[in-house]
Amino acid sequence: MSARLATPALLVALAALHLALAWPGAGERGVIAEEITPYLPRHPVVLAGAEGGRVRLLPPHDLSDRRGFVSTAQWPNLAYVGERRTWPVLIKGHQSALGTYVGIAAAPVLGDGIAGVRRSSVLLGLALVGLLFALARRLGLGLGLAAAAAVACILSPGLLFFARTGYGFELASRVAMLAALLLATRPLTARRSAALGLVLAAAILCRATIAATLLPALLLLLVHPAHRAAPRRLALALGLGAALPLLSALAVQAAIPLHAGTAPAAKLPIAALAARTATAPATLAAQLAYVADPDTVLLPLVADLSRSPLPGLVFGTAVFLLALARWSRGRAGDGECMFVAAALANALFGAWLYGDPRQFQLGMALEPLFVLAVAHQLQSLAPRPRLLAALVAGLLAARAWQCGVLLAAERATTNPMLSGKAQRELTGALAERGPGPGDIVTTTYNHVGMLEAWAPRSSDPPLHAYRALRRGRGEDDAEAIAAWQAILRHHSARFIVLSTGPNLFDGPFTDNAASERALLSALPAVGRRIVARSDFTCDSGTPCLALLELSPRPDL
Repeated sequence: MSARLATPALLVALAALHLALAWPGAGERGVIAEEITPYLPRHPVVLAGAEGGRVRLLPPHDLSDRRGFVSTAQWPNLAYVGERRTWPVLIKGHQSALGTYVGIAAAPVLGDGIAGVRRSSVLLGLALVGLLFALARRLGLGLGLAAAAAVACILSPGLLFFARTGYGFELASRVAMLAALLLATRPLTARRSAALGLVLAAAILCRATIAATLLPALLLLLVHPAHRAAPRRLALALGLGAALPLLSALAVQAAIPLHAGTAPAAKLPIAALAARTATAPATLAAQLAYVADPDTVLLPLVADLSRSPLPGLVFGTAVFLLALARWSRGRAGDGECMFVAAALANALFGAWLYGDPRQFQLGMALEPLFVLAVAHQLQSLAPRPRLLAALVAGLLAARAWQCGVLLAAERATTNPMLSGKAQRELTGALAERGPGPGDIVTTTYNHVGMLEAWAPRSSDPPLHAYRALRRGRGEDDAEAIAAWQAILRHHSARFIVLSTGPNLFDGPFTDNAASERALLSALPAVGRRIVARSDFTCDSGTPCLALLELSPRPDL
């Protein structure tokens, strides 16, 4: 094959591999609350609280006229409520809905409901892979190593997992990040500077925390001797990239009061930053383990399986230290330098933002740079082609094994959030019972959007009570019992949805057993009882979800 045809052929093969892995099953996997809520045509109905015998709903459902801009605690935090649907503006204070509109626009063409949304994410993942390949070539990697880097990204459990969800706002930030880095690999003209500024702004608008990864890597490219930018053009690109997100945030906050606790940086503990800095080394270790082996995080989430982080930590640390050593000697490739700079920035900002090394979110954006760093290190072995070929084959085989382990775990998931089987069976059971307004009450955060996604044409949305049932509401369940009594008195609440399987994503504010226990304690005081219980198992056959049918309210 001629050199001119080799690149298109490789791109077609890479696209085919990505689509073969990521496209199937879009309408079968379980629905995650955070992947679906930005795409719902209307905000889910969420209880703000249930105290003093009263129940309160979150906006916009607390208003008689719900049209116009609305800010609320439930995703999307800021949206415009129109006649036909709700249009998200801010998913969270630091995440705009820019990437979400890819799914909103493409989903009707790609499939009904959640399947179309997820397929739009598959296409965003495809764009990410293509940009990674192009960036690898621009950074001087040969055709074979650039292709190997792209394959390593395709086979990554991290990309595969999220590219098959509705996390378009997250994927779009990484796509824009790679596009910005690609633009920066050529000398900046006035037009290229403006384009770079716009792409940089888009990345930050999609997810502001992407800056922790993007800015260090971008600055290294912009000061590179081969394409160092003139100060005026550098100022144009960086100024535009910073000004647009900042002005957008200021304009939004000036025009529309945001719901308490949802403004950008509202939850950043300024007073604790110094103490949190001490967690930066542990955060760096956790991120190095994740980028080398995402299964260390995903397997416990998907199937409650333990996976030692040690092999991933050893390999990730070795790549990091080797890149650092090569950089200090002037031998490192651009991919290695970008990875080291971004990893250090990620560790510091991750420590400041979360204060918990187990929070791996920033590591997701670091993964493409890790792959580039490994590829640049392998390129140094070009004079020894047999060793190079053996190492590339071994590393890709290890990546393929990680991918296969994740796919096998998904087929036997123990997580109610990820079990499409249990979710669809529960939704079907509810449909057979013909629930009316106020009949369905869910109990945990990850129920939000689940029923709305699987039954999008239902005219009676469920009532999500997780905020009223949060852990910590009284050591003896007294507040949760009182909340249940208020809910049961003010709503028909014939059907209660419970999670009975483990879910690491539930967070420390969730205690599903306590919610069920409080419900059982509250029933006698309101003259209600359980008349039927249906249990639904996860794909693994273990307990997953439960549906309780209650006797009617005595006053109905």
